[in-house]
Amino acid sequence: MRWESLFEDLETQLNGEILRDRATEIQEMVRIERSQVGLADRLRAQYGNVLALDLAGGLRLRGTLRHVGAGWLAMAEGPAECVVPFAALRGIEGMDAKAFPPEAPALGPSRRRLGFGAALRALVRDRTRVALHGTDGLLLGVGTLDHAGADYLQLAVHARDEYRRPGAVRTVVAVPFTALAAVRRDS
Repeated sequence: MRWESLFEDLETQLNGEILRDRATEIQEMVRIERSQVGLADRLRAQYGNVLALDLAGGLRLRGTLRHVGAGWLAMAEGPAECVVPFAALRGIEGMDAKAFPPEAPALGPSRRRLGFGAALRALVRDRTRVALHGTDGLLLGVGTLDHAGADYLQLAVHARDEYRRPGAVRTVVAVPFTALAAVRRDS
């Protein structure tokens, strides 16, 4: 009887060790998988969620995530829309635990391959009035985007309630992408 009890105890210990090893292995696999997920993959899984963004310069935006591109995101903030480069992000609140692996298809509209310049060129094409917010927290200007280059955009500065007309334009300013925290378009 004593031997049976000893063998049962050893078997229980062995099974416990196997279960602990398996749990450790699973935890390690989860850590490895999570290490492969980038910010864009996390954000693509948040499509349609309300997020709060803390941006460079102290700007805080709150809205519904609408698009995620290569290094940028777009969100609806009430009637306004904002385009934000990832480089200006300082924190994001409201994300759930979901993430897409890099090879997974996105929910909702995906702009994965479109860069920040492509998003800005769409605003140029639409000729809508925008407000440019800088990474230093300052409003860089209000007006109409004339064009977006490879690493900068050009803004024709005019009053918010006016259209881009020769007499309305006060000045034209070139702004490097690196100086932008957000481009806000009011609808």
